[in-house]
Amino acid sequence: MHTVNRHSTFYDVLESLAKPGCAICALVARTRWRYLDSLAYENVNDPGIRAKLRESFGFCNRHAWYFVENVREVFGAAIIYRDILHTVQAMTIGNPGRSVLEPTGICPACSAEWQSAEDALLVIADAIGESDLRAALEASDGLCGHHLLQAMAIMRSDVREVLRSIVLESWRRRQTDVRTLRWYATGAAGNFATDDRPFANQGSTATLATTVNTDDSFACPVCVTVRSELKHVGSWVSLDDGVNGLCNVHAAMPEAEPCAELYRRQMAAIGGRVEELARAPGEVWLRQAMRGFGLGNGRTAIPPVPLQCVVCARQAAIENTLCREVEQPLCLPHLRRAVVARGPTAINAVKPVWRGLDRLLGEYLRKEDYRFRGEPRGIEQRSPRWAVALFAGTPGIR
Repeated sequence: MHTVNRHSTFYDVLESLAKPGCAICALVARTRWRYLDSLAYENVNDPGIRAKLRESFGFCNRHAWYFVENVREVFGAAIIYRDILHTVQAMTIGNPGRSVLEPTGICPACSAEWQSAEDALLVIADAIGESDLRAALEASDGLCGHHLLQAMAIMRSDVREVLRSIVLESWRRRQTDVRTLRWYATGAAGNFATDDRPFANQGSTATLATTVNTDDSFACPVCVTVRSELKHVGSWVSLDDGVNGLCNVHAAMPEAEPCAELYRRQMAAIGGRVEELARAPGEVWLRQAMRGFGLGNGRTAIPPVPLQCVVCARQAAIENTLCREVEQPLCLPHLRRAVVARGPTAINAVKPVWRGLDRLLGEYLRKEDYRFRGEPRGIEQRSPRWAVALFAGTPGIR
């Protein structure tokens, strides 16, 4: 007889299922806070973590700004991003190739979130036959579409079918208001990034009447323009051709909230994909056993949400146009696109900005030393946020 190991994660899942919303989203949000808070106060100078951050060129957009604005770790951000700045400066000396700015690793905070979700889903898979967990799952709000798809990628076929039935029944019972539909379709706000798929297509372009200019030498003009355009996200959604949806980031924007029919369409598409995966042959759980024996990387690819984000598609078209045309210094995400479009010479425009930012970050860190804290503070106090913007992009862009 199979015995379920009732460790702390089991009780975390049981407790989370009793609360409103997606239980996995709640546990992932808790992991995000704990991971970045611990990093801020204990591990900013940990060699292993710093090596991973160099490989990924810092945190992704979502986690970089969460680190600064929610964890409020500006000093840690200054240390991390000055190190990233030095790494990028060294890599772009001379005549770098087109791939020099491509990261070789993933955001470590994203990895921590992914592992947290997988651990919780595997607990559900292992204990779904237990009466207390099964009752909690059936009485819960269910899972969001993203985590339901992740569950289909890591569970045994018999468990996939049971979970699919329970969660889709929860969806049918609770389609009551727009906010509920939104988190079913896109997940809890802040838990997922923008849709990468439209940005991988370099072909689409958009016509812009004007490009927003900025006097801020550390602001990426492409980010400024896109951010200005995002104020009209409601009209972007109206451009929907009937086959697209919204990503987690853009669904959380106020003007996108009334899109009930769009969310229902996303849920229907996710439900159809989940049914296909639930009945798919093969035991994908074998990958988990392989990881336990140290074979392979153990990371299971999560099936993408079936519909692409219509706002991301519009944003990608604007960025493709601007990154081909704008000669001003760009943030790292847009600089990568400019290098693809125009070659490595696009890096030359931002090098003086990097040098200026390096000096300001050095001055900021010097004045944080207790010996110099009595000195007047100046523009260098803004440098950590400038560094985050230059290496991760404006909030919500990626």
